Amino acid sequence: MGTGERKGLTVFIKELCKRYPALWNNGSFVNRSMRGSSAMSVHATGRAVDLSFRFVPNHKDASNTKGIKDGGRKQAMEAMDFVVKHADAFGLECILDYFPIPHGRGWRCDRSSWKVYTKSEIHGSPMGDWFHIELSPKMADDADGMRQAFANIPSIVVA
Repeated sequence: MGTGERKGLTVFIKELCKRYPALWNNGSFVNRSMRGSSAMSVHATGRAVDLSFRFVPNHKDASNTKGIKDGGRKQAMEAMDFVVKHADAFGLECILDYFPIPHGRGWRCDRSSWKVYTKSEIHGSPMGDWFHIELSPKMADDADGMRQAFANIPSIVVA
C-alpha cells in the first residue's frame, strides 16, 4: 500500500477545487478497506479522492443555478462532466457518484461511460453528498504532468 497522497493527485485536487469552488477534499490517502469489504481501498494507494459539496447551502439541489452559495450538486455534476471529458489527460480510471437514486452511478475507463446502479453496489448511496475519483498510477505520481494537463484546458467560469 501507499505511504501518502501522491503528488499528481494533490495537484489534481487543488486545481479541480479551484475551478469548482463548491468542492472540497473530503478525504484522499488513508490505509483502510473498502466500505463493506475486506479488500483494500484505492485510497490506500494514494491515488483516490472523495470530493464533497456538503458545505454549500441547498447543496443537493441540482436544479439550483445560483452558483456557489446554492446548488453544490450542480457544480459537482459539472466537475464530473469536466473530468470525464478530459479523462485521458488526467489519467482518470473511475468516478463513483454516490448521490443519484436508486443506488448511485459509476464511470470507468474500461467502458468510457456511466452505469446507473440498479442495486446496492457502492456503500453510501443514494443521496451521498460526495463523489469518488481514482487516477492512474502514472498521473497520480506526475505533479508536473497534472499541472500541464490543467494548463492545456481553457479556464471556465462557474456561475
